[in-house]
Amino acid sequence: MAPGHAEGYDGVVNDYFLVRTVNFSPRGTLTDDQLAAENISGLRWWHPNEVDTYVGPDLFSPRDLATPLTALITSGVPTGPVRLGL
Repeated sequence: MAPGHAEGYDGVVNDYFLVRTVNFSPRGTLTDDQLAAENISGLRWWHPNEVDTYVGPDLFSPRDLATPLTALITSGVPTGPVRLGL
């Protein structure tokens, strides 16, 4: 397996963008059946404390999402792109 890749997900690259918007209910264009076929059981907003203390079976990407999220909240928007690991 290549460094920086998750097992079973070779070659996947995720880009994240900060977008300021009003609150809304997250919902994409896929049906519930299509989401289930992608192993997605739901969409929701997470409070930063929930991200930091989550101990369930699901994985965040990056795995340590709490660290860059906390930096964003406490230090503000970075001046340039931030490289996130797995």
